[in-house]
Amino acid sequence: MTRRFVLPLTEEEQRDLTEAHQYGEKRALRRRAHAILLSEQGYTIDQISDILDVRRNTISIWFKKWEASGLGDLIDKPRSGRVPILDEDDRERLQALVQDHPHQIRTLQARLQEETGKTFSSDTLRRALKKIGIASSAFDTH
Repeated sequence: MTRRFVLPLTEEEQRDLTEAHQYGEKRALRRRAHAILLSEQGYTIDQISDILDVRRNTISIWFKKWEASGLGDLIDKPRSGRVPILDEDDRERLQALVQDHPHQIRTLQARLQEETGKTFSSDTLRRALKKIGIASSAFDTH
């Protein structure tokens, strides 16, 4: 008899896990679902650990979460991040400045810093440009 580390899966669970493994939005979910499916197929924790290149303890945690709450507990919960330096109003002003100073990223940065009173890096400016749909590669970086 094959030793399993998770309880036998129902057809519905197998279908849900297969879908999560193949089409899950995040890589972490796809890997966790894959681990559960591999366990169902009879792979040991050590083998799964080698296949997925994660520690044994991590695999065990995934199994415990699966058994406690099913697929929902394998999905990462939203986490807070840093508050953006440039808010929506700043990005709108940036968009207007781009029309006045196309291809001049340093001028844009200086003008926006002067108007907003905020200090930020050129990388932050590039991210803001990307967010408003303007490729920063169009700007002269010299």
